[in-house]
Amino acid sequence: MQLLLEQRGRINLTGVRDSAQAERVLLLESIAAVVAVPELRAGSSNDNALRFLDVGTGGGIPGIPLAIAYPHLSVTLLEATRKKVDFLEQTVRALTIENATPLWGRAEELAHAAEHREEYDVVTIRAVGSLATVAELAIPFCRIDGMLVTFKTQPLAGEMEEARHAIDVLGGGEVCITPFDLPELPAQHCLVTVRKTTHTPKQYPRRSGRPARQPLIRR
Repeated sequence: MQLLLEQRGRINLTGVRDSAQAERVLLLESIAAVVAVPELRAGSSNDNALRFLDVGTGGGIPGIPLAIAYPHLSVTLLEATRKKVDFLEQTVRALTIENATPLWGRAEELAHAAEHREEYDVVTIRAVGSLATVAELAIPFCRIDGMLVTFKTQPLAGEMEEARHAIDVLGGGEVCITPFDLPELPAQHCLVTVRKTTHTPKQYPRRSGRPARQPLIRR
């Protein structure tokens, strides 16, 4: 958190201003993922590390806290901004985190690369837009029976209804909403998880920018 707060103004890593707020908003929210994803606690069922992708990680949230807390994870920190990737590389070295690897690129492009497409057990993504947009950016990275985890605030009824079409198209199945409370924050936070059941059609995600501008909602 000290490294993140020292650099936040220079490269816009986070809007959090002090260590107490960072603990509440960033660390607690990161670790809260285990509430909805028991696999993060238990580890993988085979000899390979559980593959975890953090899309649009920014300053490494939630990927770096989870990599520290759960060394059985193999964490990839995907970020499109080069300066932020530089920060991630410096942080991983400074903290000697051996199970986290920064990756520079856009989700819309890397999700079509064979080494990343449908290769991850858990994919997480924070506030980048509607749930339909989040689904298109993240679900193509999930293996079959893998899981998307995203952080949202309630109420979600309208957003969930819109996103259902996108989730179906992209190969997602069951959706679960797990509420959790963070101290001193007025909005009710929750984790939304989507289990992947079928392969994502090869045309998704669409080219850069389209998932945000034109979400996959039934019109």
